[in-house]
Amino acid sequence: MDYGTLRVTTPDGQVREYPIDVPSVIVGRADGNRVVIDHVSVSRRHATLTIENGRVMLEDLGSASGTFVGSQRLPVNTPSLVDAGQTLRFGDVEGVFIVGTLAETQPAGDAGRTSGTSSGQAPSAGEPAQTIAVSLASPGAAIAAGSPTTATVTVQNRGNVVDELSITVPDLPAAWVKVSRPSLSLVPNARDEVTIVIQPPRTSESAAGEYPFSVAVVSRETGREVRALGKVTVLPFEGFKITLAPVRARRDFKVTAENTGNVPLSFALSGVQDDNALDFQFEEESLALDPGARKDVRIQVLPRNRKMLGAQQITPFRIEAKTGSGPKATADGQLRVSPPLQKWKWPVVAIIVLGVAAGVAWGVMQRGGGKDEPAPASASPTPAPAGAGTPTAAPSVIHKGGNAVVINSDPNPPANDNCLAVRSGSTPVIQSTNIVGRLCTGTKVAVKDGPTNDGVYFWWQIEGKAADGKTLTGWSAEKRVDGSGQTFLQFTP
Repeated sequence: MDYGTLRVTTPDGQVREYPIDVPSVIVGRADGNRVVIDHVSVSRRHATLTIENGRVMLEDLGSASGTFVGSQRLPVNTPSLVDAGQTLRFGDVEGVFIVGTLAETQPAGDAGRTSGTSSGQAPSAGEPAQTIAVSLASPGAAIAAGSPTTATVTVQNRGNVVDELSITVPDLPAAWVKVSRPSLSLVPNARDEVTIVIQPPRTSESAAGEYPFSVAVVSRETGREVRALGKVTVLPFEGFKITLAPVRARRDFKVTAENTGNVPLSFALSGVQDDNALDFQFEEESLALDPGARKDVRIQVLPRNRKMLGAQQITPFRIEAKTGSGPKATADGQLRVSPPLQKWKWPVVAIIVLGVAAGVAWGVMQRGGGKDEPAPASASPTPAPAGAGTPTAAPSVIHKGGNAVVINSDPNPPANDNCLAVRSGSTPVIQSTNIVGRLCTGTKVAVKDGPTNDGVYFWWQIEGKAADGKTLTGWSAEKRVDGSGQTFLQFTP
């Protein structure tokens, strides 16, 4: 029997439909009622809904929170007429009654029209009657992104033939939803429930907030669609990360910040170094990013006190991004500091030594040629021996037979694999198998032969003692032929 459908909406937005297949039903919170509305504002036996001779009557049964038609509260135990489309209220729960096909038609002018469509209006002449009823129990509590929740849709075949029904959730992203049975077959008057699993992913695409949705049920027999309304609420979560590129540099870096949460996020950037030896200069120190957004920020890192001479230094530091609520993300980096006069250290020392020696010699000459000791009048220059030439000063660059010192090859314990490689063979060949040992920064060596080049490096055959006391003889690179990169061997007197 199809007397109609009572559609109710609870304060949290859940919509349910109750097919009415008897002429009189009791509405209330108790399980024994024909229409059970589980809400605190609804009494156990709240009201009676009666369909008689085409009229819909509503009677309050002494409820605590009242029964309303429109804005009028009904007197207790007094049936009242409900006009078509009027809003009903049971406590805080709103409702509307949709007249069914077995209720008597209204006036003669409306003959040929029947009620019971999903919108609450009667179908026009020739339009198939509504034969399915749908109600939805949507998720009651908000969920965290990445966690599943379920909704239950109840479907009834109110037609007189077996019907094939398809069930979809068109308003939510397809990746969020899984329908346990997307289609089902129901015999006349049969009712069944279908579970819908909703699981928004834990990504920035699952923005925090309320998502209204509908469950659409389509009848294959009539081609008509009925929808039940629900909602799901996704809780906010924060997430962000930063990366630094390059990890090691002389000054310029770039930090990339990304908001991986589902709410807008503001955070501040800062630099941290344990000895407070570095200055950090940010292109932007404060950022505001929407969910899923990312931004690049340039950074300059500078030493506070830079030495003019000395070995190259690697200073570790950390970039931090902090939000107002406390969480932070970090990225580690290293600043490479090379003293500006490091490559000229030994030439400068040699020049100073030569200058001092020249000054001493000049002073001696001045003292030896004073006015109190004039030269004999008959003295004449002594001719130079035959074949004698002008003395040649030793070259001030690396040369065969001279000495050199290893630079820019700081040890990296325990293998010291950052030190300068010494390779075996009569000519230099770069192979991992021909390394006879390594010499670290500050090691003095004798230059035995060279130079030669392989188109990439200048090579010298050298001899020197390793850190373990072992004497190494072989070929080592001085620098690149094209002048780029670092120098590893430097002339020393």
